[in-house]
Amino acid sequence: MATTNIGALLLAELQTLSTEARRKHPEIKEAAERVIVVLRGIKATGSVEIASELAKSDEAISPFVLGCKTNNHKLASISVQCLQQLISHRAVSPRSIAQTLSTLNEVIHLGVDIQVKILQMVLPLVTMYDGCVYGETLVDAFHLCLALQKSRDPIVNNTAAAILRQVVVAVFDRVVAEDREHNDDEQEDTRESDMTRKYAKDAFFVLQDLCLWAAGSDTIFILDETVDQGLVLDLIESVLVNHAAVVARHTSMLQILRERLAPFVVGFFAEKAPFTLAVRCIRIVWLFIRDLHVDLAPECEMFLSILTRLVDPGITSKGGRSSVSLSRSGGMQPSKTVLGSGFPLFYRVLAMEILRNTLRDAQLLHQLYAQFDGDSNADTDAEDCHVIADVLKAVGKVAAERPELRVSNSDGIPGAQAVGGLASESESLDSKQ
Repeated sequence: MATTNIGALLLAELQTLSTEARRKHPEIKEAAERVIVVLRGIKATGSVEIASELAKSDEAISPFVLGCKTNNHKLASISVQCLQQLISHRAVSPRSIAQTLSTLNEVIHLGVDIQVKILQMVLPLVTMYDGCVYGETLVDAFHLCLALQKSRDPIVNNTAAAILRQVVVAVFDRVVAEDREHNDDEQEDTRESDMTRKYAKDAFFVLQDLCLWAAGSDTIFILDETVDQGLVLDLIESVLVNHAAVVARHTSMLQILRERLAPFVVGFFAEKAPFTLAVRCIRIVWLFIRDLHVDLAPECEMFLSILTRLVDPGITSKGGRSSVSLSRSGGMQPSKTVLGSGFPLFYRVLAMEILRNTLRDAQLLHQLYAQFDGDSNADTDAEDCHVIADVLKAVGKVAAERPELRVSNSDGIPGAQAVGGLASESESLDSKQ
């Protein structure tokens, strides 16, 4: 919470604005003087009480909106500074939020100093004005960030990207509280798609547009044609890192990951993406495996199969559902295709990193084995699946290629002999089944 005395600051800035505008913009001078009268009539002295009084009327932002519309840098700079203070003190009327966002959009071309101040207002508008920024108003907030993220100025560009990540996470933060409100008494199944809830609806459309952007398709909610693909993948990763549980509770969101994101990531592997994008995709794959393996089992099984074949192209699966072909257009199709030949070395390194993370997490490894290899979840009409057994064999083969790796590591990475032993043990178990 800001600590600046909002009353004294606004009085000083309004007087400056009135003086600067009195000749060419008398309407601004008149609006400023009206707000000065309102401020002087407020008996409270604390910033919280003053802000509460100002938020009761739309009049408080009027001179600043007019100042921005002049396209005069000095007037706009004063106005944007005052709007920032009003927003940070929660002194803007909920009825004026949409107008405020529209006004900010009109001055994004007036200079770096103004652009940075605009970005500093977006997150407080989303997080501090509960119930005011959703639907089309949320879209306006996204448009501000996206427009400024395309700036050539590195400060503006990087700040806009950071604010975008925070806004996306905030959109899903609100779903957590909304789900809790709807799930207190009846313990209803929040997995069912409920597009009547405003925050869940926003989150669904944001996630859908992120997946559409990643695939280069037209978006539906946030209409913007050009967004950096690396940034989009970072935003998707932020959602899954912070709110995989939220996604898992909503069938509609899981469906988006299943139908949009998973085929895109598979296609990315097929097209041998450049390193920077491959790293982002592999992080998303890890989040699927770690956090969504129960809800998106076929997709996670497929990803594990792909990673295994990247590490060991010659491995052959003993059956089940894990063999796939990679096609951007066709998505995930059953196939006997062998993956891994001709891929850059860094693909193998990235795949090995994910498999290492999987093997280091004993609880996750146990869950994956029970889910994919264990008899309890085996499909009686399908061949036995050996996803984790194949992972162990692939890792054991890599370790055998480099004898010097056969040492104990302080960070807990198993030595080659240990991994090879696990693979041999797995083969023995398979032969007995």
